[in-house]
Amino acid sequence: MATTPTAPEHVKLMGDISKGADLKHVQAVEKNPLPSQQDVVQEKAHQEFLEGVNKFDSSKLNHAETQEKVVLPDTSTIVKEKTENELRERIGSFNKSELSHTETVEKVVLPNQEDVQNEKQHQQFLDGVSRFDPSTLQQTQTKERIVLPDTTIIQQEKQEAEMRNSIEGFSRNSLKKANMVEKNVLPSKAEIETEKKAKA
Repeated sequence: MATTPTAPEHVKLMGDISKGADLKHVQAVEKNPLPSQQDVVQEKAHQEFLEGVNKFDSSKLNHAETQEKVVLPDTSTIVKEKTENELRERIGSFNKSELSHTETVEKVVLPNQEDVQNEKQHQQFLDGVSRFDPSTLQQTQTKERIVLPDTTIIQQEKQEAEMRNSIEGFSRNSLKKANMVEKNVLPSKAEIETEKKAKA
């Protein structure tokens, strides 16, 4: 049996109920939606189909005769089979006594004298390589020859080296300051007179 709250608890409970204005509005979401009319119709039709399959009366079926269709071969297939059969019969009934005996002649082409000579030389060369005795070799002294340049070439190289060094190590401070003198040679009286006569 439920117990009724005491006076102080009752007052507290009433105070909590009166604070209902502080509550937030919540959108109710339906978690188990009902099926639509189309879903109901589909499920009903499926159920009827299953019941019809389970309760099906096989005596309502009509008896049908099975007809086996035989595809006849065309003329090319018939001709091919006929020739194969004829060949098979001829091979099976073949008489070996009708064959004539033949002698096998083996033709050997002999090499000419030049081919024999070439082959002989090649064989001797191979034999010489395979049976070569290194003790028959004579020891030789290797002489390294260095050709020294003559005096003219040495002098040319020396001059080139000196010129290169003088160009690379050239100092401008070693240059002397020079004064430029502009020479303007005036014509003489005789030259002026001859020029005047030439113009006139």
